[in-house]
Amino acid sequence: MLGIVIFLLAGIFATPKWSPEQERAIEIGREFFEGVGLQIGKVLSIDVIDEVPAGYLFYWHSAKRLEIPDVAEPELCWVVRFEQGSNPGHWWGGLIDVNTGEVVGGMSCR
Repeated sequence: MLGIVIFLLAGIFATPKWSPEQERAIEIGREFFEGVGLQIGKVLSIDVIDEVPAGYLFYWHSAKRLEIPDVAEPELCWVVRFEQGSNPGHWWGGLIDVNTGEVVGGMSCR
């Protein structure tokens, strides 16, 4: 009984895993990937980068033959990595402009 009470209290007082900004970036990434027909699983990581690696800008737009947004290269991007829903152990990543919330690129594990 005491174990159950401790478990329930731990859930009430647990710190959220993600900040509100991270939650929004995760939501944008999830909507994007589901919108292009990819099955995604859990969030593996989320970070901010200040330089888009070569070849990653508009990666998903090119791969999925989407219209490339008319935006300048962002100064800061969220990098959200999701486990591939149909291939556990592999991931898809999205680059999301911190200021606009627009998906501007991404990558996948090889």
